[in-house]
Parts: sequence; C-alpha cells; structure tokens
Amino acid sequence: MWFSILVGYVAIVCGLLLLGWKMELRPKRTLPWILVLSAVDLWLASRLGFLVPSFSFILQVIVAFGLTLAITVLVVLASFFRDPRRIPPADLRTILSPADGKIIYIKRLDGDRFPIAVKKGKDIPLTEFTGESFPLDRGVQVGIMMSYLDVHINRAPISGKVEHLKRIPGLFHSLKHMDSLLENERVFSVIRGPEIRIGMVQIASRLVRRIIPFVKEGEDVRQGDRVGMIRFGSQVDLLIPDGQDLKFVARVGDYVKAGLTILAKY
Repeated sequence: MWFSILVGYVAIVCGLLLLGWKMELRPKRTLPWILVLSAVDLWLASRLGFLVPSFSFILQVIVAFGLTLAITVLVVLASFFRDPRRIPPADLRTILSPADGKIIYIKRLDGDRFPIAVKKGKDIPLTEFTGESFPLDRGVQVGIMMSYLDVHINRAPISGKVEHLKRIPGLFHSLKHMDSLLENERVFSVIRGPEIRIGMVQIASRLVRRIIPFVKEGEDVRQGDRVGMIRFGSQVDLLIPDGQDLKFVARVGDYVKAGLTILAKY
C-alpha cells in the first residue's frame, strides 16, 4: 500500500512539473505549490477509495489528479486577473519595467536592425518587428517574458505622450521560437517624454487572442500608469535609445515588476 502511495505521489509530482514546464512557470515559484497539490491529490485519492471502494488505486489517482488540475486552473486564472496597486519610484529620470516577468535579453541595436538573428542567422530591419519606422541609430532592446502566473497589466515605462499606437495583425505561435517575434500579433506604441522617446512592443503568444490597449494616440500618461493588457503568457519589448549618461541597472535573468522595477536611469 505504501509503495503504491509513493508511486502515485511521484507520478502526480512529475505530471504537475511537466505541466509547469509547458506553461513556462518558474520552478522556485511553482515547486512548493506542486508538492502541496500532490499531497492534496493523494489525500483525495484515499478519500475516493473509502467513498467508492470499487475504484482501483490508479483510477483514484486519475480522478484526484483531475480535481487537482481544476484547482490549479482556478488558481492560475485568479493570479492572471490580478491588478495590484503600484506606486512607482519617485525618481522620474528612470525607465521602469512595462511588464511583470523575466528579462530574457538585453540586445544592442545597430542602426535600424532587429538585434536577434531569426532568419537564416541574419539580422533584419527593425521595421519588420515594429511594423513602423522607428529611427534608432543607437540603443537597446529589452525583452521581458511573462508567464501565466504574472500580472498581465502593462504600465508606462516613462511619463509622456502616446504619440503612436498601432496593432500589427499576426499569428499566435509559442514564443519559445524567436521567429514568432516577427509572426505573432503585436501592438507597437511610442511614448515621448520630455527628454527621451521609447518604443514598446506587446507580443501575443500561443494562448493569447487579444492585446487590449488602455490608452489612445495623443493621450498623456504618467510613469507607472496602466497602458494595456495581454491575455495569458506573452512578451513585452522596449526599444530604448542611447542618451547622455543612460545607465542600465537591470540584467538578463532578473525578475521585474511593471511600474516598480527600474530598468535604467538617465
């Protein structure tokens, strides 16, 4: 009996770990939840054994796993629709993260070239990514990957005027493949502040079917204001021009929060 319970527990943990991997969730964030859920799953399986003695142990585990999976989905949905109050840092000479998530790249822009090789190992024009001309002779592109458990409200990285906002129709592939950055649906916006002009690209992923802007062209926004929402796992890129004394404080691999985490100072 104890051997069967151990086997069931290991099977449940492996199943939930595989689900977390497919959903691109951070292990440090999901492992405690997986261990607790697996214990709950086995408890449910044992209760089912008392309630329905005709159920085999394997069937008990399968039914309990289904119930646990339903609980997991509810938790993910509750996490996704969070909209916490955020108070940005007082220093306005900063560029804040527009999204909650992990920084997956910080790439140097070389003229009007997209810095990530996605077509036969060759860089391509930046306009193919943004769908619009965004002159940027020298600058940096920052990519932030959002998971299903992250807050999906995007916020203004700087204060200024939304001088451009355009939806770029596309597909809904997984963002695990760099080609998807050029093929998936995107919304490209530009915010012009008193001293700096920044481009932002909101990118849809496999389960995303809509990017919802909260602002319009010509509208003034304050740093940290809500500017849009992307449904479920997705990505947000910033196009930041080089400026006098522009200093990046964020690094690849950092976990950042929209409207709170400082990416760079100028």
